Amino acid sequence: MEEGKKLIAITGIALGVFLGIKYLLPYVIPFFIAYVLVHVLNPVTEKIQRKLPWKKEVLISMLIVLFLGIFLLLFYFLSCALTQQIRKVAVNFEEYYRGFCQAVDQCCSLAEQSFGIRTADVKEFVYSSLDHATEQIRIYMIPGVVNYSMRYLKKLAEAGIFLLMLFISVILLMRDYDKMTQSLERYKSYRFVHRITERMWKQGGMYLKAQMILIGITIVLCAAGLWIFGNPYFLLLGIVIGLLDALPFIGTGTVLVPMALFQVFRGDYKLAAGYAGLFLLTYVVREYLEPRLIGAKLGVYPFVMVAVVYAGLYLYGPAGVFWGPVTLLTVIEIVREIYGTEDEKSEQKIEK
Repeated sequence: MEEGKKLIAITGIALGVFLGIKYLLPYVIPFFIAYVLVHVLNPVTEKIQRKLPWKKEVLISMLIVLFLGIFLLLFYFLSCALTQQIRKVAVNFEEYYRGFCQAVDQCCSLAEQSFGIRTADVKEFVYSSLDHATEQIRIYMIPGVVNYSMRYLKKLAEAGIFLLMLFISVILLMRDYDKMTQSLERYKSYRFVHRITERMWKQGGMYLKAQMILIGITIVLCAAGLWIFGNPYFLLLGIVIGLLDALPFIGTGTVLVPMALFQVFRGDYKLAAGYAGLFLLTYVVREYLEPRLIGAKLGVYPFVMVAVVYAGLYLYGPAGVFWGPVTLLTVIEIVREIYGTEDEKSEQKIEK
């Protein structure tokens, strides 16, 4: 009976967390991010304040402006390089299309020799699918870019308002952060939430930090390797491969292995070996660094994490890659706080 009640309670907690993230968080996201930034930057501002007796809100304003300036500068140079490489793709599209057709012809000939499949049937299927995709792009995507240009401008204006609200919130929250935390410490509900968020910050923050490091290393390795191989889109592909590698059910092989196979069909075995070697290098580096950076991770089996990311994509959309694990971690920590073992509760009393 007790197990049944506990199962119902956990189901209710999971539903409540999902509804909160899905429908409530979008309305308070600037203030949530502001709290996270203040929580992170508060120790830094305290250290600076020991040497420079300025107000915290002044110091954090300078830090935010500095970080924002560095970010915009890096974004400018990266966007220029990416734009140039994307322009190259558009200019050389016909050449790539012919190369793709040649690869298809070679694959069809190989399939006919190995399995007896008629080349004409395979070609008809592939080219009809490609023509259909091209037609859909021509009909829907291109007019959509023109028709919804005002909507994009509206989104840009909303982003500007969002950043302004975030900046103001950080300044105001930093000014009263210490007083607010001291006042809220008197309330049991705040201490309950604080213990949960502290554990989530420790585990989730460590996990996200490690993932960012791994993504950065993967992007650098892939971009450098592709540049050495003479790929003109080394930066664009390096960023795409690095982001894909962060997904638990995808990885660098999603792009590098097909690229290696494509070079095999072209007869460039040296370049194919290079792409395959780059895939092995990134795989080994991640397998070596991941346990050392993340340790025990979130205490969740990889299969469960894959299922959580998939469910997050279905429930939250593309952002579910991030919010799916966050939902799981939140539910785990709330359940742990409510139904924690006696040892955990005694440790909490000692900490108090």
